Amino acid sequence: MRWKQVFIMLVLCLTLGLCSIQTEAGAASKYKIKINKLKNTVTVYEKSGGSYEPYKAFVCSVGHATPVGSFRIYQKHRWRALVQSTYGQYCSRFVGSILFHSVCYHRADPASLFNEEFNKLGTTASHGCIRLTVQDAKWIYDNCPMGTPVIVYKSKKAGPLGKPDTIKLPKGIGYDPTDRWSAGNPYNKKKPKITGAKNKTISYGDTTYDVKKGVRARNTTGFLATKQIKVSIRYRKAAGDPYKKVKKVNTSKPGQYRITYQLEDPIGRKAKVTVTHRVLEKPGQQKGPSENGSDPADQPGKYLPPVPTPPVDTPVSEKMVQS
Repeated sequence: MRWKQVFIMLVLCLTLGLCSIQTEAGAASKYKIKINKLKNTVTVYEKSGGSYEPYKAFVCSVGHATPVGSFRIYQKHRWRALVQSTYGQYCSRFVGSILFHSVCYHRADPASLFNEEFNKLGTTASHGCIRLTVQDAKWIYDNCPMGTPVIVYKSKKAGPLGKPDTIKLPKGIGYDPTDRWSAGNPYNKKKPKITGAKNKTISYGDTTYDVKKGVRARNTTGFLATKQIKVSIRYRKAAGDPYKKVKKVNTSKPGQYRITYQLEDPIGRKAKVTVTHRVLEKPGQQKGPSENGSDPADQPGKYLPPVPTPPVDTPVSEKMVQS
């Protein structure tokens, strides 16, 4: 009986010690994590003064078995074996067998990602754990110590920072495009591309003009992203004038329009291209000296109409007057 009492006392001491460590770590953590089970969204709150303020949001995949309630992070693993002979990176356990971790891999190898499972991010797809991109799982792993509060709840509203967009991968096995810590990741050398943006001369009053005509874009993983292009426009009347921001290219307003096409994909990679579109003067409208600062006669090759000869007064002879 005595050894049983000793064993119980040891268990109690270890349990109380673990609780004490978690409480101290929780007090030291400046972050709190909330998981919206209905919207598959994680919101991280940062302690500012005496309250927590929304800091950043992650898209995730929860499972039907994900428990609702208040918990604390109490264990971490760089790589961890998961269900059905799969593995996850940057694991942070907060209750039972439920962890934050990357999307699952065939083996403990960053080149063995299940691409189809990655493409499910943002939907309910896990066995209960919180699946994240490598970038987001690593952020929690690195920045949220033991004892960090974790709250799982249900709401139809994603959270104060909304639900981030996701990026898709081609079918098969590969790398997480956010895993920039893996040297062999081919996505480390890739970024979005914008094509078809060119300098153009636009006829005055052209009603068919479209600032995005012929412009295309693809994101870091190669998927079409033309609809995500953002356009900014600046205008000046003539060379030497300062550019001013405008809402659109007005083909009835001659001058130079500097067009900037920009794209930022869901993993934060960016592309930017700037071109100039010049709207011509109205046909038949000729600039005078006051408009361009020079006399047309000074322009070589410029045709000038002949100047009429003024009439000459012929003296009338005295004889003609007398007659």
